[in-house]
Amino acid sequence: MPRTMTTQVQSASQRQMPAAHLTRTMQLLEKTCTDLDSELSNEINDNPALEMVDEMRCPDCKRVIRTFPCQICLNQHGAAGPIVYVAPRRQNHSAASDSEEYLSNDNRIRNPESLAEHVLKQVAPSLDKQERGVAEYILARLDEHGFLLEHTAEIASYLRVRISTVKKVLELLRRADPVGIASENVTECLLTQLEVLDKDGMGNPLAHDLLTEFWEQLGRRDFGAIARKRHVSVESVKLAAQFIKRNLSPYPSQAHWNNAESASGRYFRPDVEVQKNPHAEDGPLVVQVFTAARGSLRVNPTVRDMVKRIEEPEKKDEWSAYLERAALFVKCMRQRDNAMRRIVRLIVKRQPAFILGDDSDLIPMTRAELAEELELHESTISRAVASKTICLPNGRIIPLSLFFDRSLAVRAAVRKIVNDEEKAMTDEQIATKLVDYGYKVARRTVAKYRSMLGILPANLRARQLPRAA
Repeated sequence: MPRTMTTQVQSASQRQMPAAHLTRTMQLLEKTCTDLDSELSNEINDNPALEMVDEMRCPDCKRVIRTFPCQICLNQHGAAGPIVYVAPRRQNHSAASDSEEYLSNDNRIRNPESLAEHVLKQVAPSLDKQERGVAEYILARLDEHGFLLEHTAEIASYLRVRISTVKKVLELLRRADPVGIASENVTECLLTQLEVLDKDGMGNPLAHDLLTEFWEQLGRRDFGAIARKRHVSVESVKLAAQFIKRNLSPYPSQAHWNNAESASGRYFRPDVEVQKNPHAEDGPLVVQVFTAARGSLRVNPTVRDMVKRIEEPEKKDEWSAYLERAALFVKCMRQRDNAMRRIVRLIVKRQPAFILGDDSDLIPMTRAELAEELELHESTISRAVASKTICLPNGRIIPLSLFFDRSLAVRAAVRKIVNDEEKAMTDEQIATKLVDYGYKVARRTVAKYRSMLGILPANLRARQLPRAA
């Protein structure tokens, strides 16, 4: 009897996940890292109860760390098997650490500029040397949301500059991309963005009032009360609230995370990267499985506390749904990343020769074999490898599904036989020669592989071979 959908993904303890959890995890698992970026961005934008904190946390020991991989977990790694860790594609390398030695300069995927570099590049031409120092100080002290917690007077006093100088720099910073950076709070950030839109003729006349006069009512979605006090229709208030949701971002740093790398091609953004061990020639391979989360994804504690204080049943149910959806997404993202790591670890463990060698070194294996060893359903393996790519230590980027191509080693042998031939061999002769390599294939199969490799038939190859003396 075929397995049901609820048993397609199981942990080592064979526990079944709830249907909603399973379905969402499967959806995330089959997405490439590039597609997952968009999925995460949309989820954060649509769900106010979901947020990403600008911190790096080890998915295993849960400690906050400075760089990946986690040194504590790395020290506990045994001699057997590769070092596999899940980490965001972009990392902060401002401070040197021992773990950075695991990142090969030859194979490292170039990291996009940081938020501070991105903003400073825009405002630098308008600043003198002193003002640029102020800008660098401010950008270095932004919190995870992109807000500035220090008061203008405190900054001026510490840097021994005029308050007017600090205000000028802040004015430029807040209107750079992402707009609203270095604001004091959410309201100021949104108002700055609204002001920029107004100057471009893309504003909403009611949105300013909602942010300044009716902030609490807007948070409660009490559109009726706003409409009565403002003497406008409820529909107008809803349209203004929708305008704010679609066009303004409460957390400017998140806008930078979501929009960066948007122009990068998928081919140059593999889902997995394998590097040689820099400490020992025969040491374990170092493997990074890329995740979309560039910080710690979590349920917003502020929203959680707010929901507890809501008394109106309808509003409480609405916001409770946001919380449940956020909690589900966080769990499914972790489940997705963990499944990818387990699958990739087993693949790399089985195929070190192919990863460091060539196509002829591939050991035939099937998705069913991996599924049985990992106690997962075969369809889970298929979803995990579909459309995803892996970057090998030599810089070659290949489909992850290539590890399950049973004909790859045979095709490599066909190519070697043809390259070494002194006289053009027929497909029948190549098939006979393949037996020496341990492969028994039919003549028709050889012809198919030869065609896939772009190798001409024997009669045409004979014309290209040098004549015997």
